[in-house]
Amino acid sequence: MKTFFHNKYVIWLLFSIILILGFFFGLLIPIIKPEVNSVMLLVLTLALFLFQSLFILKFISAGFENRRKIGVLLLHFFNLLFSVVIGLSISLMESTSKYNFGLVMIPLLVVLSYIITDKYDKTGKEVRYEQELEEGTKSNKPVIEFENKKYIFSINSLVILAFGTPILAYLIYLFFDTEPQYWLHEIVVKQTIYLLNLFFDMGVSANYSPTGTHHWSFDFVGGNINGDPLGSISFETFCTGVQAICVFAGIIICTPHSQDRETNKDIIWRKTKSLIISSLIFYVVNIIRMLIQLELYYLGYPWDSIHVSISAASSFVAAIIILLLHKWIPELIISIIYIGTLLSKRFKLLKEPKKDKNN
Repeated sequence: MKTFFHNKYVIWLLFSIILILGFFFGLLIPIIKPEVNSVMLLVLTLALFLFQSLFILKFISAGFENRRKIGVLLLHFFNLLFSVVIGLSISLMESTSKYNFGLVMIPLLVVLSYIITDKYDKTGKEVRYEQELEEGTKSNKPVIEFENKKYIFSINSLVILAFGTPILAYLIYLFFDTEPQYWLHEIVVKQTIYLLNLFFDMGVSANYSPTGTHHWSFDFVGGNINGDPLGSISFETFCTGVQAICVFAGIIICTPHSQDRETNKDIIWRKTKSLIISSLIFYVVNIIRMLIQLELYYLGYPWDSIHVSISAASSFVAAIIILLLHKWIPELIISIIYIGTLLSKRFKLLKEPKKDKNN
């Protein structure tokens, strides 16, 4: 018998409330000075994790095999953990836009919570594309088969892929290139500096200026290894590597869905997984890129040379991401082939009347 807590929207609402509470608990723990209050908040935060785990075991993963049970527990656990970490991080940040970190990321975590909840929903999936598949078959659209799955796409979805991808990618980048999103600059700069001083002991520090074009810069204390003065290097949005993430976000979001019900299974989850993992890879590679560049600069190499060459070399990561996308979202490559098939079919139809006329 279904209960109130077996409705996925109710479950999602509860997880969303837990995420928001976790964020505020993380935000308040470092701010509250009396130790007793901080301990109470810490206990409440741990209680949130415990309550969420017990709720998942009781109402969501009951009847799942152990692997799926562990999967849903870990996904919601890390989602909640990230919300708490965001709150903790904001209290340690200097940027005037630091609270926008939470305003941007928490809604994304809430959306992710829904996607996870929907993935493990046991009430059955609604058939959304069956009618479109039937209509597509009647209109003699080509069907591409790959790994025992059928791929058929609507014309509108292919147009969105072609034109929507660059537009969406550019809009996302413009969003992060605005001053209210400079919290991302601070996170990347401070993480880079922490690793530079940890591994190379360079004595580099972060300089923050709430005015001007570039709010953050790397300051080299004492010059390079030869004693020559290095000054500071300004930091801009392009240095965060977010432009690569925006491009692949546009590609992943705009990749069309097959109109075959079985093929389209878990497409939202596959897209979400691809977006998260590709973003993490680009983020980590960008941090490594800056570590190498700044270390070489410290050793005396000219900045212009190492900045261009290493940035170009790091682009090989895009090839790895394409391979991952083909593994999780074969719809991307197949949709491009599908466009070629439609164009080829169209050209053949245009040539047929000419052949008849000559005969």
